[in-house]
Amino acid sequence: MSGGGGTAARGGSTGSGGVGGGGGVAGHAAGAAGAGGSAGSGAITGSGGAAGATGGSAGVLTPKEAVALMTPGWNLGNSFDGGPNVTSFGNPAPNQALINAVHTAGFKTLRLPVTWTDHIGAAPAYTIDPAWMAEVAQTAQWAVDAGMFVFVNTHHEADGNGGWVSFTATGPAAQSVAAEVTAVWTQIATAFQSFDRHLMFECFNEPNEGGGGNTPQAQTDLNIYLEACFKAIRDTGGANATRIVMIQPVGASPVQSGIQSMQKVSFINDPNLLISIHTYYPGNFGLSETPYAWGSSADYTSMQNSISQQIRVWLPTQPIVIGEWGSQGAQATANRAAHALAYSQDVTTAGMVPVWWDNGGTGNGSYALFNRTTGAQTYPTIINGIMAGVKNGQAAPDTWATLATP
Repeated sequence: MSGGGGTAARGGSTGSGGVGGGGGVAGHAAGAAGAGGSAGSGAITGSGGAAGATGGSAGVLTPKEAVALMTPGWNLGNSFDGGPNVTSFGNPAPNQALINAVHTAGFKTLRLPVTWTDHIGAAPAYTIDPAWMAEVAQTAQWAVDAGMFVFVNTHHEADGNGGWVSFTATGPAAQSVAAEVTAVWTQIATAFQSFDRHLMFECFNEPNEGGGGNTPQAQTDLNIYLEACFKAIRDTGGANATRIVMIQPVGASPVQSGIQSMQKVSFINDPNLLISIHTYYPGNFGLSETPYAWGSSADYTSMQNSISQQIRVWLPTQPIVIGEWGSQGAQATANRAAHALAYSQDVTTAGMVPVWWDNGGTGNGSYALFNRTTGAQTYPTIINGIMAGVKNGQAAPDTWATLATP
């Protein structure tokens, strides 16, 4: 997801709000490939995180173990995924106080969406601007130092809204894109190689969501690009040989055919692989500025079924991260808080990680939970709902949220 972070900020391109759906409205289009970057980025020295934090430098966490420790998560949206710089969507540059406040509120994972396009040099090296790499790394370091897990991704390169990762490519054209994917991800993986297992990689974001969706061509191309991304990371060696990597189906959508196609990649049985799905369930609440009084008994049942009878049927054993979900400011706060509790509970009890989408800003289209400058909570009841839902979901498997009765 993406979009302007101002008063009426929508999220932009988003994942499906239900089983059959594609994403939401088209979002920010990344700039053209080949924008002038500067000299090559080298490895970045990252510390292993705060004392006593889980999964230290010698950590051998499996994805399933990590999932149990990572919940819940929070997206630093509309910051590094902007173009050409971190303030392009109108949000202030991230600071350590914000990251610490997010962690103090109870969030254990930071998803760090990053658009690299405006910071990539010309072919064939596609050199990433080291100043941009350092900015991203500093924010990741703040989170790791706080004891959080962190996902670093390529966010708008592949979402179909003008990025250079094309899903209409065939033959040599697809291989040309794959070559750039390899070059970019080799640099990212090398730069973060010294970080411990708190730092994880996510190959793309909602691939082809705004470019035509879940077509057979997109499925074919995505698997080519996933292969290139995964191999680039693993080939850098060291900690990256076993670092957790997360991938998505087309659009990151909970659509059976896309999920099944994604599972044809050669590395699907890698022991350090996570699957990401974006939901915003249900779409008429999570993606809409039209008020919907979410919270009926039928709403709760439908929510449970969207997870237990759909996502978990198509991905019965794989560790899953719900990489984006949430509701917009246009919805009634009480309904948003109830929805947040229920959805975080249902996701957690199903063994998945709920990662709230926060795009900053204020107003009807904002998903923001924190003031981006001070770190102050702007919707504490929603945050409390998320934390309560996670606690409920961790109590036992299949303890689904239900409508409270007087």
